[in-house]
Amino acid sequence: MRKDLAHGRPPNESVIRIGHEAADAVRHALVSRPAGGPVAIVADQAVVAFAGRIAQGLQGVGIDARLCTMVADERAKSLDTVGSLAAQFQAHGITRSGVVVAVGGGIVGDTAGFLAATYMRGVRCIQVPTTLLAMVDAAIGGKTAVNVVLRDGSLAKNAVGAFAMPELVVCDPAALATLPPREMQCGLAECVKHALLADAGLPEWLTANAMSVVGKDAATIIQLVARAAAVKVAIVDRDPTEQGERALLNLGHTYAHAIEARHDDRIKHGEAVAIGLIAAMTAASRLGRVRHAQVEALEALLERVGLPTRLQDVVSSPDPAATLRRCMDLDKKRAGRGLVMVLPEGPVGAGLVEAPPEDAVMAGWSAVGAA
Repeated sequence: MRKDLAHGRPPNESVIRIGHEAADAVRHALVSRPAGGPVAIVADQAVVAFAGRIAQGLQGVGIDARLCTMVADERAKSLDTVGSLAAQFQAHGITRSGVVVAVGGGIVGDTAGFLAATYMRGVRCIQVPTTLLAMVDAAIGGKTAVNVVLRDGSLAKNAVGAFAMPELVVCDPAALATLPPREMQCGLAECVKHALLADAGLPEWLTANAMSVVGKDAATIIQLVARAAAVKVAIVDRDPTEQGERALLNLGHTYAHAIEARHDDRIKHGEAVAIGLIAAMTAASRLGRVRHAQVEALEALLERVGLPTRLQDVVSSPDPAATLRRCMDLDKKRAGRGLVMVLPEGPVGAGLVEAPPEDAVMAGWSAVGAA
């Protein structure tokens, strides 16, 4: 079972290949449209063997492929890592006509994608996501970025970045073979987000099939990736540079990024998103945008797929709500009048709310256990 999704518009067309064997897909892409020099494969150290098969496939048809590795850690998603990789590119002779192949989860995809967007003022990029979260979200749409460490040691998430669409995204279920169940569940958080935005039938599907996804059933994963990716593709194609609608894809992320800024060593992105979705849904309920029953239904769905709904589920001593609230002011979506949040609206859908009432914002923090 395979599925291709067309994505983007000229001159930034992209193809998302779901269910294809990654080594074959990358090799075919670079034979069909050759690089003008060496190809750099930037890989998570945890998936070097998988990346090596891609490199061998390229070398087998005479393509000079050079493997560079990085640690998939939020603090390694930095300008220092970008500089280190760029120096390796120089040593390997990667030129303006080269290609970057990112093999890893969202951290590697974001970092390598940002480097591809800026190295020699921009080179071609292929994304090979190796986590479910990256397959349904991070690798799609061309948003690349790295974090900045602030004076207090916390992170300003994705503070430096660029829009640069990859020419190809290859979602190979075999790439998930060694992924722990916790990481598979993290990917389901973004799928829940997509369901809340634009797929009313997806929560029921997830309730029935989540365990098959976590168990890495290839056919079920292909179905889920195709369905969740389609939501993001439709939104991004209407608003590629986040001038309006695309910002809705940040549902739950204003809370999530604040959580990660303070607890990045103990919580994963998908877990922070799951908690952030509960907080955002609670804030929306406080403002009368959704019924309280929708908060309860979301909690039940997240628990069903094995995701946390409160900070205490993953962090033994969460920061106070006031500290987390201050972190929200670092969010990129702030406007001149203050914080801008994406909040659910109605049975399905969301909207941007500028300067939401503080009592609603803090109700969200209270709902997820921040004192």
